[in-house]
Amino acid sequence: MIRINLLPVRAAKKKESVRFQLTVAGLVTFLLFAVTGVVYFTVRSEAVGLTEQISSGQNELEELKKKIGELSKIKEQKRVVEEKLKIINDLEAARTGPVNLFRKIAESIPERAWLSSMKDDGTIVVIKGYASDDEVVADFMRGLQRYKDLGSVELEVAQMAVEKETGADMVSFSIRLEKTFEKPAEKK
Repeated sequence: MIRINLLPVRAAKKKESVRFQLTVAGLVTFLLFAVTGVVYFTVRSEAVGLTEQISSGQNELEELKKKIGELSKIKEQKRVVEEKLKIINDLEAARTGPVNLFRKIAESIPERAWLSSMKDDGTIVVIKGYASDDEVVADFMRGLQRYKDLGSVELEVAQMAVEKETGADMVSFSIRLEKTFEKPAEKK
């Protein structure tokens, strides 16, 4: 019987099998490191890009905050200027208000009527005077009613009186005006 020694073949196959497994393990490890490296560098580049975007966004936010601060300062200055203009307009209206009131009363008074006193309390004006008859007082009241900003015109008292110096019959009257104030139109 011929004996064949198969041990070196088995050992050779076993060595080759181990070599193959080590090669496959080495390739798998290499591929794993390669894939991990690619993923790492991809994620890192995205992280760097996002960090740059965040820093540029923060810089832009700071610039916008500065602009908003400047805008709020400008709005505050505008509000202050508008308040000052309103005060100036109110003072101007108050300065010319009595002149306009006197002008309207002077334009409304008939020829045969005389004023003895006038009292202005801001919203109420009381006019006292004398007229030759009741019709002249009515004409005076109608003349005052033409001006809508003088408000309501009411006759408080109208009574016959005798003028001391000449002894002529006259009508003593007292008229009450309740002024209405129109708000000035806002300029745009």
